[in-house]
Amino acid sequence: MRTENLVFLPDSPYTEWIINRSEDLFSGLNKYLVVVEDISKPTRFTNSEILVVENGDLENSPIVSELSDFKRIIVNYHTPFIGHFLMRRQSELSHAKLIWIIWSGDLYKHPSFLSKAYTSRTMAVLPPEKMVETWGKSVHHRILQALGKPNKYSFEKSFSKFDFVATIFEKDVMEAESVLGLKAKWIRFAFLSLEEMFSEEYLKNKPVLGDKIMVGHSGSPENNHLDVYHQIHHLLPSNEMTILSPLSYGNPTYIEAVKSMGEEYFEDKFETLEDFIPREFYYQKLAEASVAIFNHKIQQAFGNILGLIFMGVKVFLNPENPVYIELTSHNIKVFDYSKMTQDDLLNPLSAEDVDNNRAIISLLFKEEKIRDYYRDLYIA
Repeated sequence: MRTENLVFLPDSPYTEWIINRSEDLFSGLNKYLVVVEDISKPTRFTNSEILVVENGDLENSPIVSELSDFKRIIVNYHTPFIGHFLMRRQSELSHAKLIWIIWSGDLYKHPSFLSKAYTSRTMAVLPPEKMVETWGKSVHHRILQALGKPNKYSFEKSFSKFDFVATIFEKDVMEAESVLGLKAKWIRFAFLSLEEMFSEEYLKNKPVLGDKIMVGHSGSPENNHLDVYHQIHHLLPSNEMTILSPLSYGNPTYIEAVKSMGEEYFEDKFETLEDFIPREFYYQKLAEASVAIFNHKIQQAFGNILGLIFMGVKVFLNPENPVYIELTSHNIKVFDYSKMTQDDLLNPLSAEDVDNNRAIISLLFKEEKIRDYYRDLYIA
């Protein structure tokens, strides 16, 4: 059987899930290439048959000799290295359809989104020049361009070469069109079904929730924790509710600033989660919250948000976030963070709203729906 699709993937906990689902639908038609920063480091997947290539070694990978055989090039998480590779290999790929699956960071790390992604408190901790490592200084990239090496100019130009863009968030597509010159056809797409996210027990029964307030999902600056802490401190000056913030990965400087303010404002009522834990135990930890606040102005943490809503947690989102726009368009009950009140924080989501949210999410992200998304992607 002839291989039809070359699928680029990052080193992610989702990598094997994506491969397994793709093979379940189109077995033997795909080749997978995981692009990593350092090939000597352990990967976050266990399948030893997956081809792994270091960022700077794409041109020397065995896949180069096969490029003209592929009908589709599917890019999960676009990077400057992949963009440069695609631009240099346009002649071999002229017959292939190029498909970009947006993962958030590959879109919103562009400097044009600095003013959109971060609040003033976040920017005070991490000035703009510390947030755009992917791009760096123009002079440096002009030199790289002259040397024929990956650079931001070839990366930016590569976005216009995609024929299709896959995401569930229409605003992401609009932003990519506006900022990056994307001219691709939009394919609605989501990675995971509820059955993949939750155990059968969680799917059938609503968990008993705690009374903590969860803020953010990681130590990345896009969470804009500091504004949320300030707002909670203002609304609940004698707070008796524990503030829980997962900080298992992110920017070290930013994480220290988050911990410093959290400890100052909430003292012994401030709790962080700084170690990676198995998914089952992670959801058990999330169930300790009755309220969750995500101050992302860009699309991020969708899996966490969806999981919390399905469990019955009252979720507040920044109204600029594509996730807020998407969920409210389906009448899922989430709340506008900019209008958050003391009563909002103290009162959990009603039983009726919990049941309605679970019913809508069950329809939108059921197994059959996700299979259809993958099928549409691979026949584009």
